[in-house]
Amino acid sequence: MSKIDIEVTDELDFEIGDCCIVIKSNGSIGRVVLPEMSVGTQQSKGYKKMLKVIDILKPGAKKDFVQYNRKKLH
Repeated sequence: MSKIDIEVTDELDFEIGDCCIVIKSNGSIGRVVLPEMSVGTQQSKGYKKMLKVIDILKPGAKKDFVQYNRKKLH
Protein backbone atom coordinates (compact mmCIF):
# COMPACT_ATOMS: atom_id res chain seq x y z
CA MET A 1 0.00 0.00 0.00
CA SER A 2 1.21 3.53 -0.74
CA LYS A 3 2.43 5.78 2.04
CA ILE A 4 -0.12 8.35 3.20
CA ASP A 5 1.23 11.78 4.08
CA ILE A 6 -0.48 13.44 7.02
CA GLU A 7 -0.27 17.19 7.35
CA VAL A 8 -1.94 19.51 9.81
CA THR A 9 -2.58 22.89 8.19
CA ASP A 10 -5.04 25.79 8.06
CA GLU A 11 -5.35 25.65 4.27
CA LEU A 12 -5.55 23.02 1.58
CA ASP A 13 -3.43 23.10 -1.56
CA PHE A 14 -5.62 21.46 -4.21
CA GLU A 15 -5.06 20.98 -7.91
CA ILE A 16 -7.63 20.01 -10.55
CA GLY A 17 -8.52 16.37 -9.98
CA ASP A 18 -7.61 16.41 -6.27
CA CYS A 19 -10.39 15.68 -3.81
CA CYS A 20 -10.91 15.06 -0.14
CA ILE A 21 -13.67 13.03 1.47
CA VAL A 22 -14.49 13.96 5.06
CA ILE A 23 -15.74 10.95 6.97
CA LYS A 24 -17.58 11.77 10.20
CA SER A 25 -16.97 9.93 13.46
CA ASN A 26 -20.19 7.96 12.89
CA GLY A 27 -18.87 6.72 9.51
CA SER A 28 -21.10 8.85 7.30
CA ILE A 29 -19.81 11.11 4.54
CA GLY A 30 -19.58 14.62 5.93
CA ARG A 31 -18.36 16.47 2.89
CA VAL A 32 -16.55 16.06 -0.43
CA VAL A 33 -14.00 18.82 -1.08
CA LEU A 34 -12.96 19.65 -4.66
CA PRO A 35 -11.01 22.68 -5.92
CA GLU A 36 -13.68 23.36 -8.53
CA MET A 37 -16.32 21.50 -10.50
CA SER A 38 -15.50 21.63 -14.20
CA VAL A 39 -15.34 19.32 -17.19
CA GLY A 40 -11.61 18.92 -16.47
CA THR A 41 -12.35 17.83 -12.91
CA GLN A 42 -14.95 15.31 -14.08
CA GLN A 43 -12.47 13.77 -16.53
CA SER A 44 -9.65 13.39 -13.99
CA LYS A 45 -8.61 10.03 -12.54
CA GLY A 46 -8.92 11.46 -9.02
CA TYR A 47 -12.57 12.42 -9.55
CA LYS A 48 -13.42 9.01 -10.97
CA LYS A 49 -11.77 7.23 -8.04
CA MET A 50 -13.53 9.54 -5.58
CA LEU A 51 -16.87 8.50 -7.11
CA LYS A 52 -15.99 4.84 -6.52
CA VAL A 53 -15.06 5.53 -2.90
CA ILE A 54 -18.23 7.46 -2.04
CA ASP A 55 -20.32 4.71 -3.64
CA ILE A 56 -18.59 2.12 -1.43
CA LEU A 57 -19.19 4.26 1.67
CA LYS A 58 -22.80 5.03 0.73
CA PRO A 59 -24.30 2.93 -2.08
CA GLY A 60 -26.06 5.19 -4.59
CA ALA A 61 -24.01 8.27 -3.65
CA LYS A 62 -22.09 8.19 -6.95
CA LYS A 63 -25.27 8.54 -8.99
CA ASP A 64 -26.62 11.31 -6.74
CA PHE A 65 -23.30 13.20 -6.79
CA VAL A 66 -23.01 13.02 -10.60
CA GLN A 67 -26.61 14.17 -11.11
CA TYR A 68 -26.25 17.05 -8.66
CA ASN A 69 -23.07 18.32 -10.28
CA ARG A 70 -24.36 17.84 -13.81
CA LYS A 71 -27.05 20.41 -13.02
CA LYS A 72 -24.39 22.85 -11.77
CA LEU A 73 -22.41 22.62 -15.02
CA HIS A 74 -25.38 23.21 -17.35
